[in-house]
Amino acid sequence: MRVLSNRMKFFLRDTMVTIVFFTAGLMLAQNQQPQADARSLAAAETAFAYESIEKGTRTAFLDALSDDGIVFQPGPENGKKIWQAEKESSGQLQWQPVLAVVAASGDLGYTTGPWSYKKKASDEEAGAFGQFVSIWRHEGGKWKLLFDLGSQNQKPTESAPALQIVDLKPPPAESNSPSPRASLFQSDREYAAAAQANFPARAAEDVRVLRPGEFPAVGKPAAEKTLKNADQPSAFGEAKGEISKAGDLGFAWGEYSSTASGYYLRIWRRDDGREWKLALEVLHPR
Repeated sequence: MRVLSNRMKFFLRDTMVTIVFFTAGLMLAQNQQPQADARSLAAAETAFAYESIEKGTRTAFLDALSDDGIVFQPGPENGKKIWQAEKESSGQLQWQPVLAVVAASGDLGYTTGPWSYKKKASDEEAGAFGQFVSIWRHEGGKWKLLFDLGSQNQKPTESAPALQIVDLKPPPAESNSPSPRASLFQSDREYAAAAQANFPARAAEDVRVLRPGEFPAVGKPAAEKTLKNADQPSAFGEAKGEISKAGDLGFAWGEYSSTASGYYLRIWRRDDGREWKLALEVLHPR
């Protein structure tokens, strides 16, 4: 399904009223608090989801995307060009953020959470479910969608967790150390060389791992169990990505190969300002 390769997101039907009021509250907070923090990012993501319901997914994406924003169809494409070529669908894509994280410099952040899709808005139940991962860049006083990827899973049996807001702290100044960008990609290459073996030492305690067909594995114990049981890529291709101005948040993405091939995304954080820790990893098969 074409729209699912672009955006895979979930929004529980029985929480619709709650999210509408939550959206209004966060949008008010965003207007009152112009700085780019995690709460304002959560507001932007939630407003984006609400616009998808009110005006349609195509309109919502065209309003949210950065000019160089990337979506997958199934490979990476310029999001604005893809959505400009789309007609507004009768389907309904719904989602909600459960985590919003923003760099200390306020220029880069990410969100994640569940999504659902109905072929028709009038359908009583959604027919597809999964998790989204969105990376946002603050541009001209607004959050703009820079990178959008996700995974699919079975119908959830539990409600989505409460929204978690994380504002990273400025890392301490370091002398005679490699640039944050160089050290991020070095850390990513070292991790990818033997991902499963390196995971315990490289992952943050609150790491999130998304694998095709699986619910999110949150925290090291759950993530290690998922990695042990899931098919692992045999090779990762050269990574691209960006890093925050503060040097505390960045992402790397590229292609992977295994029994099935596709695309990977890894988000890295330097919570202590020194060592990069894996905060989130998702595989997106072709």
